[in-house]
Amino acid sequence: MSLASLSSSVSAQGFHFTVSTTVSLASWQESDRCSLHVLYDLDPHVYADQYELAQRPGYTSVLWGTSDLERPVSAVDQAGSALLLTADTSQLLPGQAANVTLEVPLHARYGRPVAGPQDAFHKVELRRPVGFFACSLDNVVAVPETLRQYTSLPGWPSLPLSLIPDTSLREPLAIVVPVGKLSDLAWADIGTAAVMIAMFFYLLAASVRTARRLFSRAYMKTD
Repeated sequence: MSLASLSSSVSAQGFHFTVSTTVSLASWQESDRCSLHVLYDLDPHVYADQYELAQRPGYTSVLWGTSDLERPVSAVDQAGSALLLTADTSQLLPGQAANVTLEVPLHARYGRPVAGPQDAFHKVELRRPVGFFACSLDNVVAVPETLRQYTSLPGWPSLPLSLIPDTSLREPLAIVVPVGKLSDLAWADIGTAAVMIAMFFYLLAASVRTARRLFSRAYMKTD
């Protein structure tokens, strides 16, 4: 197997952010017949868009768990979801050092409204990505404890697994997302109702004008 280390960082902008994971390979050994993977155990406040991931170069992906893009955090399974990336190593040269960077676009769900005078923001600490190799080996290797809970997932790599050390364990991956205030819900309901009523009367007036215009044209033709 290749000697390797892993580091991750997050760049956030509101509800949309990117987790960047770089795997540093001291020497890629193609003869080991290894595949390179990175696992993301996603908090229920966060989701990945499968269709967006499919358009990203450099890796393929498998997503398990809640994938509904529109639901707020209060309406999804609190177990979250798991995302597994398989890096494209076809361009790596055997025996040479390399850095493989995987950038994963993620999105935050609408959080639960807060009560009281505190700021309407919610901090979400992300679990750190876990990198590992899946290799064809002659001897039997025990599954690392960190990965045991995932081995029953459909499509999980069946080959022996070897963890990649994380060199940035002490650096938290956190995002801050805005949330609503309970005190504002009443005004939001009133505003929504007012807009809906206004739109109803607007559409009613437009329908009446259109009906009159069509009736007038039909009457002129009969004359």
